Amino acid sequence: MRKRSYLPAALLAATLLALACGGPKTVGRDGYRGILVYSKEDRFGIAVRGERVRVSGTVDGFEIVRIVRPDLRKSWQFRPSTRRIFESAWGPTDEPVPGYPLETRFDSAAYADRFGGTIRRIDDGTHGLHPCERWRMTLPSGDLATIWVARDLDRLPVRIEHSKKDAGDEYQAFTDAQLLDVLVGAPEKLFEPPKGYEKVDSYEKLSK
Repeated sequence: MRKRSYLPAALLAATLLALACGGPKTVGRDGYRGILVYSKEDRFGIAVRGERVRVSGTVDGFEIVRIVRPDLRKSWQFRPSTRRIFESAWGPTDEPVPGYPLETRFDSAAYADRFGGTIRRIDDGTHGLHPCERWRMTLPSGDLATIWVARDLDRLPVRIEHSKKDAGDEYQAFTDAQLLDVLVGAPEKLFEPPKGYEKVDSYEKLSK
C-alpha cells in the first residue's frame, strides 16, 4: 500500500491560516524593533510602527526613552530610574534620530533633496543577512553617504556610511550608522507613555 503524504495538505492549511490572520507580518505593516549603532558606546533601541517611533538610550549614565507620536502631535521623554516624564508638542521638523531615515520604502530622491545632494544607484551589497540595494549620495560639501537599503525589510535603510576626503584626497569613513538585530513587529503598547510617572515641565527637570 502506498503511503499517503500529508505535506501538501499541511502547507495548504498553513497558507489558509496565514491568509485568515491577515498574512505574514511585514516591517511596513507591523513595524519593527532593532538597535541603531553609531559606535561601541552609542547604541539606541529603536521601535517603529508607521509614523510612531520609540528611541531608548543612555544619556549621562541614565536611560532615557523618547516616544514620538505625529498622529497625536505629541512627544514624550521619560526616565525609568526616576519615573519622571516630560511631554512636549511634536512638529514636522522634530526627528527622533536626526538624519537617519527610520521609515520603510526608502525614497532616494526625497532623501537627497533634503540635504541638497545628488544620489545614484550603485552596486548591490549585504548587511548582516539582508540583501541590499546601495545608493551613493554626494553632498554639497563633497562628502559621500552610502546607504544600504534592505530588500527583505520593505526597503528599510539598515546602514549609512558617511565618508570625507583625507589629506591625500582619498575618501575615508567618518561615521557608520548601522541598524542591527531587526525584528519584525512592534507592539502598540511601546508607543504609549507610561502611567504613574511624575510630570515635569522641562527637559532640565527631567535630567536632574
